[in-house]
Amino acid sequence: MSADASDTPIRAGVDEEGRYLEALRRLSFIQKYVRKWLQALGSERLDTAELVLQTQQAEQSITDAFDVLAQIHHNEPLDRSVLPSHRAPTLAELITARERGDVHAEEDRFVERLSVLEAIANEGETTVWCVRAGEHRLYEARNSAGRTVWAWSAMPAAMESELVIAWNDRPGPLKVTYQPERPTRLPDQLGPTPQEIEYFPNAHTIDLDVERSIYREGDVAQSVADALAHLRDNLAHEDVQAFVDARAEYLNQHEPQLPALDVHLDRHRFAHTYSASLAWVDPATIVRTPDHEAWGTINRAEPRSGKTWIPAAIREWLDTDPAQAPQHLERCMLGDVVQLEQIPGPAGPLHTLQVDGTHRTHLWRVLALPKIFAWVENVPLPTVVNPLDIETNTVREDALRAAVWRGLLDKGIVRGTLQTPGSDLSPLCLEYVPALWLLYPPELAAAYSRRYATLYPGAWSRLGIPEDTFTSASAWVTWATDGQEAWPA
Repeated sequence: MSADASDTPIRAGVDEEGRYLEALRRLSFIQKYVRKWLQALGSERLDTAELVLQTQQAEQSITDAFDVLAQIHHNEPLDRSVLPSHRAPTLAELITARERGDVHAEEDRFVERLSVLEAIANEGETTVWCVRAGEHRLYEARNSAGRTVWAWSAMPAAMESELVIAWNDRPGPLKVTYQPERPTRLPDQLGPTPQEIEYFPNAHTIDLDVERSIYREGDVAQSVADALAHLRDNLAHEDVQAFVDARAEYLNQHEPQLPALDVHLDRHRFAHTYSASLAWVDPATIVRTPDHEAWGTINRAEPRSGKTWIPAAIREWLDTDPAQAPQHLERCMLGDVVQLEQIPGPAGPLHTLQVDGTHRTHLWRVLALPKIFAWVENVPLPTVVNPLDIETNTVREDALRAAVWRGLLDKGIVRGTLQTPGSDLSPLCLEYVPALWLLYPPELAAAYSRRYATLYPGAWSRLGIPEDTFTSASAWVTWATDGQEAWPA
């Protein structure tokens, strides 16, 4: 006996979108129960594994259909140009149209971001970037100051915005030229394909000859080697431990490691750009190492603990022939290179240590050396910031954060729009913020901004933010909200 429309829980041609979605949702539940029954019926009479697999596939397809139709129902972007005009679209066609809609919407966001950045960075010397675009949405960019950046990026406009925000070595506009030409075809999806992920730039795939060439550019390596060679002029073996203890005490009192800052706000999807560079970095801008809360303290088994390893490393340098210092330094820096994460700011970046390089970073800070060679991965500026991704503990803290966001938007410090202006949990469509940590809870924003002010004097005042704004979380909230809110609650 065949079923007709009256046998189904909903008329086949129903027009009411809500009922249609509810029917799909219920059908998904039914498929789940069918799958469980088939699993239970598996026995010596019948191997139901193939039937279970087919049911799982149908269940997933129904779920995908519900998800994509619900997104369209809530006015998510849709590229209707790829949909058939003479018949109803298939599920695969609808998914493609949704993904293409997201691509077009994201391109519009980056075009707008670039126009905002152009208006902000309209003074100073122009930095020229030559970009080579390759397969798998890979880019290699080199600027007129000699910096090379390797990247995967969803689209050229995203790549260009990151060059402005993260990689310009001096304030000012930039000019980008492409070889052979700027890609014009938009991708089918925003996120990377599995094959593209395999080609992401990382510290272990850069050719050692390239690493060595960048390391040797200029005279930075020689200046660091000279500083290490001159240790013997000012420090004796018997004084090493006292020196390390005094330096660690000073650093932990005046330049302590900052609290953890979870900067990966695109956790529910891939970031639009993964970019990195090899560079000499000021160790003072490294404000946190991953598993340690104090300079000079490295939680490793002996003899790799900080208390043992740092004095031993300094004594090794004291015993090194000054003529051999450059070669010894190169062996320390290359191959297993220090890996940092870069958080851009208005006058330059802050850095946190990722994985390789804990011992060297602590040693460099203790010795107050001028530069450390590192693989630097940038934290991209998201296009949408969801407040649920920024940890707060109470409804009151949500309200304070939302008030700060509104205040920064009103003052023009943050460029963007709130999706739901009246809600304390409204996502922020972000065009630009001078430093991502300004969007975080007040205690974190104040702590990172105070350190930034010591590293880049005058950076905040040039943006119109008074120098004393970050003396405390309370001062920051008061200034950002024009005194309408106070911290703590």
